[in-house]
Amino acid sequence: MPFVVQGCSPADAPGLGTAMIKARLTDPHWVFMWEEDVPAEDMISRSTNRIPWNLVNGRDTKRHEKVIDDTTGQVLGYARWLLPPDLAKRNDVWLEAQAQDGTPEERSAYEKMSDATSQNGQPIGLKGGEQSRYRNAPLVAADARVTKNGPFLALDYLTTHPDFWHQGVGSMLVKSGLDVADQYGLKTYVMSEPAALKLYLNFDFQLIETVSTDYSQFGGKEPMVHYFLTREPVI
Repeated sequence: MPFVVQGCSPADAPGLGTAMIKARLTDPHWVFMWEEDVPAEDMISRSTNRIPWNLVNGRDTKRHEKVIDDTTGQVLGYARWLLPPDLAKRNDVWLEAQAQDGTPEERSAYEKMSDATSQNGQPIGLKGGEQSRYRNAPLVAADARVTKNGPFLALDYLTTHPDFWHQGVGSMLVKSGLDVADQYGLKTYVMSEPAALKLYLNFDFQLIETVSTDYSQFGGKEPMVHYFLTREPVI
């Protein structure tokens, strides 16, 4: 099948939301963070409603790409990258991955859709409170330790629809960003879950830190593991 990397727009929200949530539902640690009575269809719908605002908000820093099946148009994967401050100040960097700005009316509508499916900055139905703070605290601390050695082009989010795992979708998205990093002589940074570790190691990322969080006091059945990796530019 012909897979193609493209930039993203708010019109992609249904496909992006479906790919994101179906991938996340394969992770028991992520599923555990949701209230038990939230159907998958509702998760996808809420994600879809938040995506347009996420695409147009923070356009100076964020870059978004998707992989589609060029025959069917189906969204197979998605990546969100964050530019370092010096590049974010410019208006000529990786424009093909910068979502087009909407009209004031469109932006207002996107923000209202996002707000309607969010509470205290989190998707409605996602557990918060002490459990969330406990799980996030060691990740935030490790992130600060690693990123102080920047600047980095940061891979902030990567997902592949589970029906298309092991078909090169993730590699296409990672390579696209690394090409940009190499072009500007930037180091690259990512926080990875176990399923994606081999992918990053294959692209010459180096493992800097591993964080394992035992949250059994909140009902977790096994530790949650994250890897923090960086890559030097190829010049």
